[in-house]
Amino acid sequence: MVLIVLWVAAVLSPWQPRFLVFSVALHTVTEFGAIVAALLVFSVAWHARSAAQPGNIVIIGCGFLAVGLIDFGHAMSFKGMPDFVTPASSEKAIQFWLMARYTAAWTLLVAAIRPIQPLQTGWPRYALLHGALLWTAGVYAVELLAPQVWPRTFVDGYGLTGFKVIAEYGVIALTAASAYVFMRRRTERQPYSTSDLCAAALITMLSEACLTLYASVNDVFILLGHLYKVVAYFFIYRAVFVSSVRDPYRRLKEEIEERQEAEERVAFLAYHDVLTKLPNRELARDRLLQALADAKRHHKQVALVLLDLDHFKNINDTLGHAVGDQLLRVVADILVNTLRRSDTVGRPGGDEFLMVLKDLSDADAATPVVTKVMEELGKPISINGQDLLISASMGIAMAPNDGEDFDTLLQRADTAMYRSKDEGRNTYRFFDDRMNAEAVERLAMRNGLRRALDLKQFVLHYQPQVDLATGRVFGVEALIRWQHPEWGLVPPGKFIPVAEDSGLIVPIGDWVIEEACRQAVAWSRMGLPPLTVAVNLSALQFKRGEVESVVSRALAASGLPATQLELELTESVLISDVESVETRLRGLKALGVKLAIDDFGTGYSSLSYLKRLSVDKLKIDQSFVRDLERHPEDVAIVRAIIQMAKGLGLSTIAEGVETLAMMQHLRTLGCLEGQGYWFAKPLPAAVFEDWLRQALEQGTLKRVTEAA
Repeated sequence: MVLIVLWVAAVLSPWQPRFLVFSVALHTVTEFGAIVAALLVFSVAWHARSAAQPGNIVIIGCGFLAVGLIDFGHAMSFKGMPDFVTPASSEKAIQFWLMARYTAAWTLLVAAIRPIQPLQTGWPRYALLHGALLWTAGVYAVELLAPQVWPRTFVDGYGLTGFKVIAEYGVIALTAASAYVFMRRRTERQPYSTSDLCAAALITMLSEACLTLYASVNDVFILLGHLYKVVAYFFIYRAVFVSSVRDPYRRLKEEIEERQEAEERVAFLAYHDVLTKLPNRELARDRLLQALADAKRHHKQVALVLLDLDHFKNINDTLGHAVGDQLLRVVADILVNTLRRSDTVGRPGGDEFLMVLKDLSDADAATPVVTKVMEELGKPISINGQDLLISASMGIAMAPNDGEDFDTLLQRADTAMYRSKDEGRNTYRFFDDRMNAEAVERLAMRNGLRRALDLKQFVLHYQPQVDLATGRVFGVEALIRWQHPEWGLVPPGKFIPVAEDSGLIVPIGDWVIEEACRQAVAWSRMGLPPLTVAVNLSALQFKRGEVESVVSRALAASGLPATQLELELTESVLISDVESVETRLRGLKALGVKLAIDDFGTGYSSLSYLKRLSVDKLKIDQSFVRDLERHPEDVAIVRAIIQMAKGLGLSTIAEGVETLAMMQHLRTLGCLEGQGYWFAKPLPAAVFEDWLRQALEQGTLKRVTEAA
């Protein structure tokens, strides 16, 4: 727009010569501005090298080193300047001008069409640099030593020659080609600004157009042409600077910020739980140590509370882990909002939370806090539009009474928490020394059980099972005992729960089946009458699904007929996943063994499963038998069990028969079989053998309480 306005004004102006506004001083200022810009282009492109710097930028830098040096010759040759080797003249200045313009035009065109490849190796970069310097030296040699090779470009009093105008149009054509290529590549993702280079090419075309219109080296068109050139160099410098300096530094800044964020996140995750953002075990340890130090100075106490959500696994299994994770976050918020700001809430993992309550006067001061926590957790929690009701079991260890380090306090809070679970959940318990003694004993028992099988410390005692009508001993129940070298004979009530918790009940149960079958066959070989041997199956042993193969191997190894093995299962085992249980029982029945329901009437007593499951016998629990003489209700229950069993074609056996009156009462009610202290205590195998021989010799079964 500026060029058109000035051109129209010049054509219509009646004054001649045209506006004389471009002095030598102004020319020198604009030229040196352009020279500085060109050399800055080279300096930035050459020194700001990086792995991502495209080769195009290096080409532009070396090309504009030559342009700046040649422009220096043009500035020194302008008419009115002191002699520069040879006298200054308009033609000398124009010749330097054209060489600088063609150098710039070819540089832009090569940079526009060249494939973008980094020039990081030494020799291509230095080849470009040496080429630029040699080209500059050649231009100076021609202009200063043989200027006559040029056709006339300017005639005083006449103006520009045709050659000069055509030469300028040649520059315009080359620059237009560069602008076109840069414009086409604007849609591509380039590591430099093709828009800036396209603008530089277009403005260079305006500069060259001005240089075809002036009639005097001092008129407005030559001023405008030089100003356009300076602006074009600015756009080139910006393109080079952005790609070589600003963008790399911006990327470096972003990388530094990302690394700092990553380091901060790593530091955060090192001491915080990922899911809830609460302090993890290590940070909770540090907070507890700080609280203990403060408590010691101010003669206060600190409570470490371990909280475990009750039946959290059911939520994960039924509603999914996503809901479980949301619930853990909600619980974390509840705990944080319930406790004081000075207290600490942490999550060591799973569904457990830690609470560090500081500055407590005594243990009683912790009670209102944990009570408030239980109340808040007892309120319905809405997740995804569904209200969930949860509860928690908590164990509390007080410092310094229960310990003065994190690990000790955590272990004791954990012990107290499990006592809460054992006592019905949804409550809290403070740690005491009795709990610790029980925990130590339980741990020692767990460790001892692992070695007991290998060291053959388990033994079986056998309690006879008697036909109440005839007094005949038809079978025995095999009952495990642990003959510990230090603790003596450990009853099953003490070690069986530990074995079940640890999973050791499975190999122990397998051994019981094998040993009971072996002993029954051994008695038969001694001439004793064939006896049915009854063995209890644990819930875990039965659910593992390997009972059939264990029983089959035991029968095959011992040679015991399958009909002489009776497996006893509790009701709770039978009513869980009835279809799977039914399939497994069919497999056992296919082997030929007998099946009995142990402690019948004390479990869920869902009678619907009796008609589906292939059981042979109901074992009446001793809790009903023991009070037959005093409680009519027990008489009614026992009578109902016996009548139901008869109706289903099942036999019945009563356990816990301890008196003659009990035995007679059971026989009157129609019970077929019994076992208990009235007949004999559980006896070691050798003692039972003597007892049985004595009973057989007497011809009738009498009460035997001690074996000889």
